[in-house]
Amino acid sequence: MIGLMVYIEQAFKNFKIRLKGRSLKIYLQFHGCKVGKGLRCVKFPRFSLVPHKNITIGDQVTIGEHILIEVVKKGLLTINNGVNLTRNVVIVANSSIIIGDNCLVAENVSIRDANHQTQKDKIIHEQDSDIGPIKIGKDVWLGANTVVLKGVNIPDGCVIGANSLVLEKSVLEPYGVYGGSPLKLLKVRS
Repeated sequence: MIGLMVYIEQAFKNFKIRLKGRSLKIYLQFHGCKVGKGLRCVKFPRFSLVPHKNITIGDQVTIGEHILIEVVKKGLLTINNGVNLTRNVVIVANSSIIIGDNCLVAENVSIRDANHQTQKDKIIHEQDSDIGPIKIGKDVWLGANTVVLKGVNIPDGCVIGANSLVLEKSVLEPYGVYGGSPLKLLKVRS
């Protein structure tokens, strides 16, 4: 009897996640965005700016809890097939952010393709941003509390360990396992 109740509870939970996914898909399509099949949504993401034909989401994507998405009008965000954004993820696209197929993005990850400039003759928040596109390859795992900044290219199969900082100057090889700040190669996936 308990097994049946657990099954029913899980089936109802999955139904709610799929229903929220369909609602999110309708919202994004209403704003001209492209969304594939099977979008799952644990909790609606918060959009800092209203989407404007600048977000593409592939098939079988899962949006977790407390996701913040900010894509400026000229920016582009592409989340490819099978991506899982867990919880407390921040994605800010001023230029372009591409997240490849089957990526796992753990909790408290920040992905931002722009940084404030820091000249001393102006207040920081009044300065323009330095912008550089971010490309995250297929089958990449971004561990908890990872920060990915402008201009980063993470090749296919990489694992970025928890509490790591990935900078534009970081040179990564496919299927490498990296960690730390500064980022260091720990091993290669076998």
